[in-house]
Amino acid sequence: MFGRLTLREIPYDNPIIMATLGGSTMLLLCITFLIWYHGKWSYLWKEWFTSVDHKRIGIMYVVLALVMLLRGFADALLMRTQQALAEGSAQGYLPPDHYNQIFSAHGTIMIIFVAMPFFIGLMNIIVPLQIGARDVAYPFLNSVSFWLTASSAALVMLSLGLGNFSHAGWSGYPPLSEKYYSPGPGVDYWIWGLQLGGVGTLMTGINFFVTILRLRAPGMTLMKMPIFSWTILVTNVLIMLA
Repeated sequence: MFGRLTLREIPYDNPIIMATLGGSTMLLLCITFLIWYHGKWSYLWKEWFTSVDHKRIGIMYVVLALVMLLRGFADALLMRTQQALAEGSAQGYLPPDHYNQIFSAHGTIMIIFVAMPFFIGLMNIIVPLQIGARDVAYPFLNSVSFWLTASSAALVMLSLGLGNFSHAGWSGYPPLSEKYYSPGPGVDYWIWGLQLGGVGTLMTGINFFVTILRLRAPGMTLMKMPIFSWTILVTNVLIMLA
């Protein structure tokens, strides 16, 4: 994938993408400066980024979901504005290829990087408390799962300005996702994003499946387990199968 990406892939001639990329970069630099100015890097690294506490990991999942929700919501605004402006023979303000990228990114982000992280975040915060476990079965694996998901989300965000995202739809069906119709690196971003996030979600499914079956408090049988924990158990079985 990276062998096909060069500086020429940056869309300097597209003002919409460059303005968004510039604004996102400035926001990231401002956040980085504020963290550095208040001396919070050490605190974030020790207490959050390297934490294996299920509640902190759950909170980070929810924060990731909210950040990606902003991106997905922005994509939705762009699509609806395009539809409102494109009447009759008018094309609107987005080129067809750019609109298809936004459509693909919106669906991928809202399902894989908003709904799933938010749900897994609630899972992390609630399930160990409901079943009386001190933590999940594999705390380090839980942290690895989060950072795989965060890395895949970062890769999707990187495609905003370097290369392009898939324009084959968020479901990625052939032949639109094949090389003939998608010769650029966009589908590669989509595949890598889904594979990294999928590995993280699979690890989470295994982790919570074992946690619920093996770490329940003494006396808590499956039939005494709260209904939310039951839904998580069934969901994780589906995650592992899928």
